[in-house]
Parts: sequence; structure tokens; C-alpha cells
Amino acid sequence: MISSIKIALAQLDVSPGHPDINIQKMLAEITRAKSRGMDLIIFSEMVVSGYLLGDEWENDCFVKDLVGYNEDLRRASAGLAVIWGNVYVDFDKKGEDGRPRKYNAAYIAQDGHWVSNGVFEGHTYKTLLPKYREFDDERHFFSMIKLAQEKGKNLADLLQPFPLVIKGQTVLLGAIMCEDMWCDDYSVNPTKILVDNGAEIILNLSCSPWTWRKNNKRHRVVKSLLEKSPVPFLYCNNVGTQNNGKNIFLFDGHSTVYHSDGTLMAVTQDYAEETLEVVIGPKSSPSIATPVPSDRQDLVELLVGLKYGLAHFFRSLPTLQAVIGLSGGIDSALVAYLLAQVLGPENVYAVNMPSKFNSDVTRNSAALLAQNLGLNYAVFPIQPAVDLTLKELSEIRFVRQDSSAKQVSLTISPLTIENIQARDRSSRVLAALASCLGVVFVNNSNKTETALGYCTLYGDVDGAISPLGDIYKNEIYELARFINQYEAQEVIPSSILEVVPSAELSLEQDVTQGKGDPILYPYHDRLIRSFVEFRFDPQNILELYQLGTLEKELKIAPGLVSKYFPSHQAFIQDLEHKWTLFKINIFKRIQAPPIIAVSRRAFGFDLREAQNGVYFTREYQKLKKQLLSSN
Repeated sequence: MISSIKIALAQLDVSPGHPDINIQKMLAEITRAKSRGMDLIIFSEMVVSGYLLGDEWENDCFVKDLVGYNEDLRRASAGLAVIWGNVYVDFDKKGEDGRPRKYNAAYIAQDGHWVSNGVFEGHTYKTLLPKYREFDDERHFFSMIKLAQEKGKNLADLLQPFPLVIKGQTVLLGAIMCEDMWCDDYSVNPTKILVDNGAEIILNLSCSPWTWRKNNKRHRVVKSLLEKSPVPFLYCNNVGTQNNGKNIFLFDGHSTVYHSDGTLMAVTQDYAEETLEVVIGPKSSPSIATPVPSDRQDLVELLVGLKYGLAHFFRSLPTLQAVIGLSGGIDSALVAYLLAQVLGPENVYAVNMPSKFNSDVTRNSAALLAQNLGLNYAVFPIQPAVDLTLKELSEIRFVRQDSSAKQVSLTISPLTIENIQARDRSSRVLAALASCLGVVFVNNSNKTETALGYCTLYGDVDGAISPLGDIYKNEIYELARFINQYEAQEVIPSSILEVVPSAELSLEQDVTQGKGDPILYPYHDRLIRSFVEFRFDPQNILELYQLGTLEKELKIAPGLVSKYFPSHQAFIQDLEHKWTLFKINIFKRIQAPPIIAVSRRAFGFDLREAQNGVYFTREYQKLKKQLLSSN
């Protein structure tokens, strides 16, 4: 039986790439833990440096600087035990990148001395290195598995618990890091190995980004681990954001202490710096209820996460103000609400930029929204500038510089006219206003449009950050309706919620005639999700369509597919068109601003895309032929 141990889990807001800031927070928490009589304080994975640092891990000067901070923490451990995450460097060996070998490590010190587990002096290494989604551990770090192979040892020989002497009794602590608990898809289970080697408590140091319902999945994973290895399990995560230039990842914390049966003992607040204090032993705290997820809770978490990500992003800028284009549509309405919440309405400059195609419906809606939110609001008509550009384009002549002296004139297509409007609004108006005000302007694109390339390069692809770039169109409507319920008033006007989604760039997009975007959002949202998050190929879609299970598998409303596509030919034409748009518009997504990642797979660094063009498998061609011949 473990005697009572007083443990503090320090959930810090980690500043990536700034160990000087992080170390001061850690030292302050250690001092506080001593004053409160704690026996042990735990910090998160890579708490000294931050985790998603890209190839900054190849900066040897920076890495050496990180390693030096470990001595500050060892000395600070006088009077208690401290466990934290940082890089470990073996300068005598090379990693697989030819540079000094680095490990994602947990360090442990007590009473000013490194604690040995008989294998390592004051540290241990991460066993399972993720290499999916945003994670790139194997690019930078050497794993415990590879080290065991190199030494010709069993992994269990190296994965040993650390003995801490607390109140005269020795307690064996097993230290693992983040991915080590998500071991179902791996051949080894670090938790079980440590418990089999005598660990009485498991500590998981994590730097785990938030996505919808991930915490409830983790609760299930830990409970499953402890069924085979029943010991107290402590999970310490950080809060904050980490921006790799293409995605902004949210860290919600949600640090948790589990009883040995997997029930919850204590949980921190989300997105808050908090130190959780618990007692492990005969007088441990009683269990608390595991939260039951609901659709409403999902929306609450999404709203909180988006606001937190925006707030953190602006903390990294020299300005806490923003410019936004306010069209009177749902996307810009939601972004405006988020900015007003995060920055304060007095710091948001909203501008409506009508052309001759914009209706009074959307113009009035934009003005009403700005009034509801209390924004700084202006109207900046773009039609005179668009007309001037079209006039100048019609007059330009290219003369071939050879003996023919042949002139080449331009053809101005309807699409060109649409793109000129989009670019004029962004590159000319919003960029200029942001420069004049000394602020940044924010992107309004959603995930569906971004996936299909329904956006204009150097137009609505521009901006400093894309708050909605990982949210599908129907999810945006759902969140907007929820906000009105949450605020107990119609903050987002019903006219915005009811008008047909439209870019209003031509007469073919006249909302007063019920005309809008060339996207069937109730269906295409689900189709795009299958491409992005489920890695479906058109072959998978056609197989499900042929079996009659497409709507069930993709959670599409029953009867919607046949309503939109009355024939096999119509369905196949749409599928090939959308797959083609999805594959050829990668270059737009590459040039898009950083997207706040909230889903299972966000465009950017989270989804690695290659510009390979369009391809349909042979099996797809076979299925297509069968379906068309049966029409």
C-alpha cells in the first residue's frame, strides 16, 4: 500500500521557443509547491521549450541552451521531487538526421540530486514517437525502442520506474510521455511494462493538442490501460497554442488524476493555468463523474477553443486590433463575433465593400450585425475601382517582340470579373486599411470552400489568420445559432442565418432570386469530410453509392443524394468534379493563412498534401462503367 503522497500537477501556459519565460513559471510553481508541503510536482512534456517547434530542433545553439536549464531545475528540487519534460542530447552519438542525437525526455530530481532508476541518471526517454497529423517526432528524436535495439536489450530492461523516498518510504514512479499511453496501434505497451517492473504510480507528461471529444476518448483509453495495470495514473498537460506557420494548435490542458480503476479523481479547468493538488494513497480523494459528451457541449468547447486560439494568436502580435470584411454573410458574421469577444468591439474595424452585385439584404445585415456587436463600421464601395480595372484591361495590348509584331488582346471572362472583385476587396481595401490602422486583417474562409478552391488567390485567401478554416459550412450555421442561444439574444441577425449562402459576385449569385454558391453544403460538407478526415478516395464513395449505404456511412440526411442527383450519371459527374477541384486547388491551401485546428485533420501542416494532379483508380473506372451501363 502506498503511503499518502502529496502531488501537484502544474498545468502551465507554455510559450513555445521561449524557455526563459517557461523556466520562470516553473521555478515559481516549485517554490509554491514547497510552501504548501507537496512531496512531488509534475510538469508537462517539453514544458521547457514547447513541442511543435519545427526544424528549430536542428538549431544546436538553441538545443544546448534548453539542456542548460535542467541544472536550474535540479537545484530548485531541494526539499521535494520534480518531474518535467525537456530535450535530452547525446552529443557523442548521431541521430538519423546526422546531427547530435536528441531524445524527447522526462527528467526527475529530488532534494537537489538526480534520481537514478538503475538505467538512467535523472531522465528517461519517450518510447512511442508519433509521426501522423501534426506530429513529427521521428524527424527530430530517437526513441527508447530504437535505443533498446541498438543496445541489444529488451525494452523492459530500459523502461524502469524511479524510486523516490517520501516520508521514509520508497515509492516507485513510472514516467511516460503523451503518445506512450496511446499504444493500441503499437506493438508495445509502456504502461504495462513499467507496472510489471514494479511501478506503483504512472505519470504521463503530455503536450496534447485539443480536438473535439478527445478528452473523453482519453478517459476511455486510460481506463482500458488500467484494467491490465491497476495503479494510480496522473496525466499532466499544458495549455496555450503552438503555431507552426500553417496551423494554430490549441492546448486545453484538462490535466487529470485517475484512480487505479480508471475512474476520475480530479480534473483541471480547460484553457487555464492551474496547479492541481491531490493526495495519492489510502486517503485519496473520492471519484468524480466522467463528463458525458453532448452536442451542446461540443459547441461550447468549439466556441471556447476558437476564442482561446484567437486570443493567443493576437498575444504574439504588436497589435490587439483587427480589420475584417463584413459581407452580410454567415462566415464573416461569425468571425466578427469571435473578434469582438476576444479583442473587444472597440478594437474591431468592420468594412462592407459592396459592388453592383451586392443586395440590400446583405448590406443591411452587415450594418445590423456591426450595430449589435458595437464594432467600428464603414462602407467602402469597390465598383468604381472594379470598373477602372476592367477598362484598363480592355485597353491593354501585348505586342510580340519579333518580326510579326502581332498584337494579343485580352478576353475578360465572367470568372475574371468575379476574381477582380474578390482581390480588390482583400489586396486593395483590407490590406490598405490594415496598414493605415497599424493592425492585421482576418480571413473569413470556411473549410468547405477552402477544400474546393472556392476562393480567390490574393483575394479571400488572404489574411493573418483563418479562424474558420477547419470548420465546415453547416457547422458554422450550427455554431452561429448556438451563439444566439448562448447570448440569449439575436446577436447574429436572423437575416444572415436565413439568406442563401452567396459570394454575390455576379447576377448568377443574386440572393434576392434565391441564387447562391455552387455548392450543395448539406451533401458536399460530408463528401469533403470523407476526403479529408477519413482519407476516402472516389472509389470508396462509388462503392458505398453502389451498395446504397453512402448516406448512412457519411451521415447524410436520408434521401438527399437522390434528391440532388436523380441519375447515376449526375452523381458521378458531381463526384468527379468535386474530386478534381479538391486535388487541383492544393496550391491555394498552401498559400492560405494559418488555420486554427479543431478537427481530426486540418488543412496545413496537419494534412500533408502534394500537388500531384487528379487520378481515378482502375477499380473506380470499373465501378463507373458498371453504374452508367445500368442507367
